Amino acid sequence: MQTLGNARDHFWRVIKMAKANRVNLSNALDDGAITVEDYAAMITGCRGCTQVDRCDRLLQDAPRLGEAPEYCVNRETFAELKTG
Repeated sequence: MQTLGNARDHFWRVIKMAKANRVNLSNALDDGAITVEDYAAMITGCRGCTQVDRCDRLLQDAPRLGEAPEYCVNRETFAELKTG
């Protein structure tokens, strides 16, 4: 079984990926588009990712993305929450 990554690091990674995809997770929570449990699941899913280095390089090189990369476990959620 794979060990989960540091929760704090992945919290910030999810925030950065959301921002790169023009998703405001705070607004999504306030608007009821996601629940606190959904948000926690996004972070937990990210913690299990095997592509962390690749993700960090992508976010460093491309602060704005058209969509989350195919390996991102939160890709569909970001696409649903995208604000344009």
